[in-house]
Amino acid sequence: MFNKILVCVDPYPPGDTLLSCVIPLQECGAKEVMLAYILNVATPLGLEGLLVAQAGQEMERQQRLLEGAGFQVTVAMPRGEPSQTLHDLAEKHDASLIVLGSHCRGLIATIAVGSVSAKLLPIAHRPLLFAHATLPGKRAGEESRQLFTHILFPTDFSDSAEGAFAYLETLVKSTHCQVTLLHVQDGERRTGYLGSRAPRLPPPDAARLQRLKLWLERAGATEVGVELVHGSPGDAVVAMAKTLGCSLILMGTQGKGRTQEILLGSVAHQVVRHAQQPVLLIPTLQ
Repeated sequence: MFNKILVCVDPYPPGDTLLSCVIPLQECGAKEVMLAYILNVATPLGLEGLLVAQAGQEMERQQRLLEGAGFQVTVAMPRGEPSQTLHDLAEKHDASLIVLGSHCRGLIATIAVGSVSAKLLPIAHRPLLFAHATLPGKRAGEESRQLFTHILFPTDFSDSAEGAFAYLETLVKSTHCQVTLLHVQDGERRTGYLGSRAPRLPPPDAARLQRLKLWLERAGATEVGVELVHGSPGDAVVAMAKTLGCSLILMGTQGKGRTQEILLGSVAHQVVRHAQQPVLLIPTLQ
């Protein structure tokens, strides 16, 4: 599923938050990792030598940790516009997943989520895993399996959500994790679990959610919960992930509504910006 992973390295502040997301991907078949530091073309020439030295030391440290965990590791330090360069690297090396921090504070702050995700999401053909690189992280490998403890899966029943569900099913088969299915409807009133409020749901939505629930149970999920909430989709996803203590949010990058960006398009970017959990985004192949 995720055989080869491209990791965007931010050398400042150094930490293992990203690696703690990468290592458990071995459960999904991950074997190879490419560590990449993008030399932004906008970087002043006087700073380039300092950045290269700083990045080189951090990449060597991370390479040793990943090799110790059993990965085959290569490194790359291309120069270019960050989002396009990451995209090109993933395509050139046939990466099955791109991993990057959702917030950066270092000298390469220009490749933080505000600029990179906005440019990368529309062009990415590969799944993207965002994690808070600046949060206090555990050492690589420490409690790494927590990534697949409890997955939150928001769905609007679009083609993009269906594609993301295929990834979710594969993860469930590999990890037998707990899953919560979330469907957000317009409005401000929030309902509880489907099991206790089923009569209030529109019949088509109730049937779809139950079908997905049954499918995941058959795939080996330890527990599948279903939630229906009313309100802003992005806010609802972030809030639900926090309330339930989810370890990962998995969702598609496009949706359906008054415009293609109304649900999963703009929501994906909002969730990446505000969620405390890692966010795995599955692009819709054109």
